[in-house]
Amino acid sequence: MDSVDNGVTRESEIVQAHAHLWTHAFNSIYSMSLKCAIDLGIPDALHPHGHPMTLPELAAALSVPASKAAFLSRLMAVLAQTGFVSQRKSAAKNDQEQLGLTYSLTPISKAIRKGEPGDLSPMVSFILDPIIQGPLHCLGEWLKSESLSPHTPFVMKHGKSLWEYTAQDEGLNRSVNEAMASDGPVIMKLMVEKRGRQLFQGLRTVVDVGGGVGGLVREAAEAFPQVEWMVLDLPHVVAGLEGTRNLKFVSGDMFKAVPPADAVLLKWILHDWSDDESTKILKQCKAAVTSNGKKGKVMIIDIVIGDESKEDGASMGIKLCFDMMMMAIFAGKERNEKEWAKLFQKAGFTEYRITPLDGFRSLIEVYP
Repeated sequence: MDSVDNGVTRESEIVQAHAHLWTHAFNSIYSMSLKCAIDLGIPDALHPHGHPMTLPELAAALSVPASKAAFLSRLMAVLAQTGFVSQRKSAAKNDQEQLGLTYSLTPISKAIRKGEPGDLSPMVSFILDPIIQGPLHCLGEWLKSESLSPHTPFVMKHGKSLWEYTAQDEGLNRSVNEAMASDGPVIMKLMVEKRGRQLFQGLRTVVDVGGGVGGLVREAAEAFPQVEWMVLDLPHVVAGLEGTRNLKFVSGDMFKAVPPADAVLLKWILHDWSDDESTKILKQCKAAVTSNGKKGKVMIIDIVIGDESKEDGASMGIKLCFDMMMMAIFAGKERNEKEWAKLFQKAGFTEYRITPLDGFRSLIEVYP
């Protein structure tokens, strides 16, 4: 709102301001409609059908009672508005037949269809889980508190950190690990696409620190069978996971030790932690890639916040939302290049190289 006459805001500007407010206030409805679509399995029901589905067909496929079909149509209208499904009028077979609506997938639907490469439905379900959303309702109260305890809004809401919660709750533990694994295959392909296969040239061993169930390295182990891959994570995360010929899972604590390797991977790890904690992790990684006189590297997949004037609005918006989430859930943050450089220097590294990946993340290669 930048135009005021004699201190009085024009009526048109008030209307525009209200429209802006309504849009942002109701964005949560879009989010929850998306979560509902994933919970119901709407994309999975539409895909095998092979052609647009009528409302009764879709309701039957989703086991939605006929008495709720009219409500389902209202959900589908929102999903069509946001591009997750296509909604069209069906062709009438005769003059007496009433025109109905049919529904089909869109290219965006692939991002939430189970089994599809790049399926992010586990990530969406995790982010929109009430356990994760709840702390965001505590932000104001937490910011006004003069005490440094609780450490985060998540602790204020739940009385424990996310990691303590996942250690005790198998459902949330599974949700976190599935979410973190969901974009692994896409990230791996982007890394190779942007840097080429030479990114892993000469490497014999790579450790994915905090790699969970191995969403990224399972893809990497197939693409680079000559490399020995390892996932390091907490005991309750890797318990029962089976490796392959060139992939194994090891339990441990990244703050205490990282197994020696030619390279270390950190995908979406450091933004969870404060600068001091991130420095401790990086020092362990440095020790791992410099053991026995070696000079390896650390590969970080994370966000680099750039100049707002040079970034497109969508990418910047995602980065800022991630930063708010790091504040609410963890004690971490998203960093700009200067903050990353300071972190690397503090941990004893001498060089780094940033390669932006398609989307909002970057690959940062760090050298001792």
